[in-house]
Amino acid sequence: MVYIRYFIVGIVILIVQMVIAPLIAIEGVTPDLMTIFIVYVALKNGQIPGTVAGFISGLLMDFLIDFVPGLSTLSKTVAGFVAGYFYGDAKVEINTETLRFSAITVFISALDNFVYFLVDILGNSFNNVAVFKLIIGKTVYTSILSLIPVFTTSKRTKLI
Repeated sequence: MVYIRYFIVGIVILIVQMVIAPLIAIEGVTPDLMTIFIVYVALKNGQIPGTVAGFISGLLMDFLIDFVPGLSTLSKTVAGFVAGYFYGDAKVEINTETLRFSAITVFISALDNFVYFLVDILGNSFNNVAVFKLIIGKTVYTSILSLIPVFTTSKRTKLI
């Protein structure tokens, strides 16, 4: 039942990613809301659900948003897999309801963007500054928005 709820929430987040994220872009840099969702699933349920959430969301993003087949699937699967390493039965509340969630999201978002753009630029000429601007910009923007789940899901006012 929980996985059906995650699927529905993932579809809603994907729609928000497609419709609203381009409207709040700064200098062409949009936040990656799916990465926040993948990190949340991985921290709540473990590595395998995080990897599956990354794969499914990346596959849907490839079909609906991106035009390079398999690129989002790869980067989101890697992000879900690595985010799963931060899972622990005793650390679920600490990791999802404190600022640790945002710290983990920074790391996972940077990894996700690095994998995505590393594969994207293979065989192409590229501008180093533009690529690093996108990687750092998307990571910072995503990590700022990752504070929203921290403050909305926290039952206590503890931040650290």
